[in-house]
Amino acid sequence: MTAVSAHRRDDAGLSGLRDAVASGAEYAEIDVRRTGDGRLVVHHDAAVEGVPLNRLPYARARELAGGRSLPLVTEALEIMAGRVRGHLDLKEHGCEHETVALGLEAFGPDGFVVTTREVRSIAEIKRAYPRVRAALSVGRSLWEPGVVADFAPLRLIRRSGADMVALNHRLARVGVLRQCARAGFPAMVWTVNAVPLMRRFIGDPRVAVLVTDHPGTALSLRDAGAGLVP
Repeated sequence: MTAVSAHRRDDAGLSGLRDAVASGAEYAEIDVRRTGDGRLVVHHDAAVEGVPLNRLPYARARELAGGRSLPLVTEALEIMAGRVRGHLDLKEHGCEHETVALGLEAFGPDGFVVTTREVRSIAEIKRAYPRVRAALSVGRSLWEPGVVADFAPLRLIRRSGADMVALNHRLARVGVLRQCARAGFPAMVWTVNAVPLMRRFIGDPRVAVLVTDHPGTALSLRDAGAGLVP
């Protein structure tokens, strides 16, 4: 059965994370970055109000965020632990060991997955924590360097030592999901919000986890048997 990971947007703050945890999804996703003074925070973008987060002390970053929440990773894990599996998406290199240590404390070795687009981060995690599941995230924007390699990612997945692959839904629809499945890599597919795409992926045996902003819809479709092969 395809599991569901509830994706949390930055502007939803901790209330959005609580909603994700309460949704019934098997996983809740948080994005992890580090501030200039070394604090691990839950934030998708590299900047706050145009200022790079890694140059800002945490207190100043909170000020700039204004009404938008900038929670600490420890605060998020307190909400998630014991209620949902963790989906910890590392947005930059340098957060690996502290994030995994916190994940192990909150969820145990089998209770979370780490995703990141950084090959070296996956390699570090698998060397230090071989039992922790890690997925290489594949899916650059069309204007980013190296985007062509995303259409044939098996070499990088193998080089990283990843257990799984996290695919952008656009790549999953043009044969990359098939490549990965044939090579024996379970897939997480992100971020799937359109109902027709949810129907397509939610019962696909090649898709281990579907990542979405709308977990309730995905769960309803799954319960109704959408996409399941008889």
